Amino acid sequence: MTDSGQPPNGPPTPVPGWAPRPESSDPAEQPRPTPPAEPGAYSGDYAATMRLIPVPPPTVPPPSVASITTPPSVPGERYIGKYRVKGELGRGGMGAVFLAEQPGLGREVAIKELIQSADPMALKRFLQEAQVMARTSHPNLVQVHDMELQGNVNYLVMEFIRGRSLRDWMNQAQIPPPQVFAVMHGVLQALDYAHRHAIVHRDMKPENVLISDEGMVKVADFGIARLMDDTGIGGTATKTGTTVGTPQYMSPEQVASSKVDGRSDLYSAGIMFYELVVGQPPFTASEADGPFTLMAKHVQAPPKPPSVFRPGLNPELEQVILKSLSKRPEDRYQSGHQFDEAMSKVADQMCPGWQRSLEPGADLSRMVPRPAQVGAIPSTPIGIAIAQPAAAIPQAHAVYNPTPPVKPVAKRSIGCVSAFGVLVVIAAMAALLGVAFLR
Repeated sequence: MTDSGQPPNGPPTPVPGWAPRPESSDPAEQPRPTPPAEPGAYSGDYAATMRLIPVPPPTVPPPSVASITTPPSVPGERYIGKYRVKGELGRGGMGAVFLAEQPGLGREVAIKELIQSADPMALKRFLQEAQVMARTSHPNLVQVHDMELQGNVNYLVMEFIRGRSLRDWMNQAQIPPPQVFAVMHGVLQALDYAHRHAIVHRDMKPENVLISDEGMVKVADFGIARLMDDTGIGGTATKTGTTVGTPQYMSPEQVASSKVDGRSDLYSAGIMFYELVVGQPPFTASEADGPFTLMAKHVQAPPKPPSVFRPGLNPELEQVILKSLSKRPEDRYQSGHQFDEAMSKVADQMCPGWQRSLEPGADLSRMVPRPAQVGAIPSTPIGIAIAQPAAAIPQAHAVYNPTPPVKPVAKRSIGCVSAFGVLVVIAAMAALLGVAFLR
């Protein structure tokens, strides 16, 4: 007895549409082609298959979004908005900085407390810039994530960088030349990006430059100086006894007026560059002199050429630094890209491979300065001295005279001509007397 494939005493089982049909010689019984399904939709055959997959009804409702992003507070712990404070990182002129954790994501963030400004217009403009910074992103900028308000205190939630500040690094040791170029490259890249988005830092200094453990350069605190800068009616160089920015790195126009643009940040970056190369800033003042003496030097005193402190310094590097410190903004580099391009050209000649010098485990010994010609010897950590006879070295190069050269008085040239004329007259008279005597 053979199995016919039919169940006993029952009607034939219908064949589903998706099952293959037996071949037949009758054209009328040939299967019709299935029209293609519309993009993003299942055809009827597949829908029938999907219905065979059992979907158990939910027994527990899914957790709400609020329970994930804002979990219940733990008693005894401090919260700033939805962020759980883990500790205090430090305190500055604008308030404290806290290390916190973002719930749900488990991400560590840095929260900067912003002391309430006496000028509500200044706070409004800063918040506007913070919103712009939150919408932008650059690898050399500390990212702004969020803002929180508790009572009358504003908090800025930012990316947390594990590492150290450039100031801490400078205080520990002399930074090698390849890493000096790499740090400045990251700073100038960040400034160029921010300036193209109409954001001015106003307080560029080593304290606001962070070096991560992975070797990334991050510029922080963009626009925070505005809270102390603007008055809403034009602004002044000082406000309630506090100078705008840091006097050691202020631009001449920042001293005279709070109306500044990105070229002011480039001047401050030039001061940092000078300090990294020379080992000290171009302008100093004692505590007895006060900050206004230092600010006046930015406006009036020319900076000493870096080669005064570093004999044999690469002259092209010195030109780059001095141009960035020009008193008039129009005489400086007009963008961070221009500044970075000029510096990178010199860095490529002096320290090949400097771009990778901040990477963990980078071999700095292979990034030594290359002599400009045969017989050159490196005489400074960041300079190249060209071997030449001592008499060929101009002595005036090692002497610094801050007094500008005085144009020669016109009387001096006239006096020389007059003296020459007197001699001619005397010689002529002597000749006439000699002729008369011979007669």
